[in-house]
Amino acid sequence: MDTLKQSRRFKGVSRFMLAMTLWIGLSLGLNSILVSAQTVTPSSQFYVTDRSNVLNQSVSNHILSINQQFEKTIEKPQIAVVTIPTLDGMDIETFAVEQFESMALGNKDYDNGVLILLATEDREIRIEVGYGLEGILNDAKVGRILDASMNELRVGSYSQAMKDIFNQVVLQVQQEYGYEDALNGQVPMVSEEVEENGIWFTVVVVVGVMIYFGACKMMGLSTFEALYLLSAFTNSSNSSRTSSSRSSGGGGRSGGGGASRNF
Repeated sequence: MDTLKQSRRFKGVSRFMLAMTLWIGLSLGLNSILVSAQTVTPSSQFYVTDRSNVLNQSVSNHILSINQQFEKTIEKPQIAVVTIPTLDGMDIETFAVEQFESMALGNKDYDNGVLILLATEDREIRIEVGYGLEGILNDAKVGRILDASMNELRVGSYSQAMKDIFNQVVLQVQQEYGYEDALNGQVPMVSEEVEENGIWFTVVVVVGVMIYFGACKMMGLSTFEALYLLSAFTNSSNSSRTSSSRSSGGGGRSGGGGASRNF
């Protein structure tokens, strides 16, 4: 009798394990299908995939030519441009990471790919940066590069905007690896000057700190106690922001660096 019960229990566990295995397999398979459906298959030219048909031939040739020059280097960085009509409800950060990885952009030894993604109907654009280039193409700098082309994007001058953005990325990559200027000195680098709103932010922080220490002094707290409280508050705030950032996703092998804009 005990043997019969054990046999039934074993069969029940086996069926459960089989069902779980099938469920996991189907889930992974479905996820793979969904990801492949959401990303765009690169064109035969690879570096330029213009699904929105907004890039003229001159700009496409320019992007191809620069990348072909990079192919001859040791580092072999890759800068791909992809335009699509719509993200189909997906956020551009997630789409860009998946597109980046589906294309396996950049040299695997340097992780130095860059994706410039434009969704024309959604009026969104993003530069996704590989981990190996995040030092030279940090989020703030990438944001400035996009900001410099906002006027062209807003009026629909997509070819010019994408060329300008591409050229700015090229300048940064050349600087990182010490390449000769493939643009022959004809393209100035986007200004690195501190923007006015950045100055005002600094002023507000300084004034806020002065008010804080003044209030602490009125309450009879020592400088050490005031600094301790400020440190405790800062650490708590940073911990909260880190948790939120992790839950938003958007990292992976692309490094998760870059910037997005609506226009």
